[in-house]
Amino acid sequence: MALIETNDGLWFHEDLYPEISCGFRVSAVLHRERSAFQDILIIDTPVLGKVLVLDGIVQCAQKDEAIYHEMLAHAGMFLRLTLAPAATGLEVLVVGGGDGGMARECLKHARVARITVVDIDPGVRAAMLAHFPELPAGAYTDPRLTAVDADAVGFVREQRNRFDLIIADTPDPVGAALPLFGREFVADCHAALKAGGVFVRHGGSLLLQTDEFFRTRADVVATFGPERTRAGLLATCTYLGGWFTWLSAVKNTPHPEGEPALRDMRARFEQAALDVRWYSPEMQLASQVLPEWLADIEPNSSRRNDIS
Repeated sequence: MALIETNDGLWFHEDLYPEISCGFRVSAVLHRERSAFQDILIIDTPVLGKVLVLDGIVQCAQKDEAIYHEMLAHAGMFLRLTLAPAATGLEVLVVGGGDGGMARECLKHARVARITVVDIDPGVRAAMLAHFPELPAGAYTDPRLTAVDADAVGFVREQRNRFDLIIADTPDPVGAALPLFGREFVADCHAALKAGGVFVRHGGSLLLQTDEFFRTRADVVATFGPERTRAGLLATCTYLGGWFTWLSAVKNTPHPEGEPALRDMRARFEQAALDVRWYSPEMQLASQVLPEWLADIEPNSSRRNDIS
């Protein structure tokens, strides 16, 4: 695990990439263990606050986690509400997300009746509740939330036409998380959604995981269809590479977009009166304005990393 003692004190350096690293000073190591599945580290830092690290890779930091959690959770929720204005008793599935941040945001919606969080490692939840409770912020005590300690691949495969929203809040597409990125998994999520249900997932770093993004987008487009899939960008200081990607897709109906979608989501956003730090419908729609090189370049193109 990438904790390094220097003359300047204790530092953390991320292990995701072999040739580039994100580093920051550590004030204190709050928790460190090897669970049955992964290394779990929670540290406190002078600038980013508390940080959750799994297998040497930053998952979220107190300073900027709301950018990621709010965008994916509320984008998915308002897309669903736009497509089903009268819907109540919504059922949400969070794949991964054991830290509780995504569930926290979804639970802000009064129309949500149940959230199921499926994460293979209960050690993450236990560590967060003990050392970083500010992030789940009571989500795990909400009676609407059910935590399932299981392999999400198998869990999703058993579901049919059940969920209004599925959010794949997974680690990066390496190691044990790889099965959560393949086309087969996306197809299982599609089958688990109701008609008009929404699928949301992250797609990795645009600049440092370009191939992974293209593959992830291609898997979603192949399953849901190009007219039902959109890609977006968000920026955080703790996800190395600057621009981070996310995808949203709708089952069996065109993806809401443009001024009509914005007006509808703005009205629902104002009615919901959510306590949010970063999200707005305007930011959601603006995030889907992509650079021209991204729209024009296909996977495996020799030009894909030349953006000068």
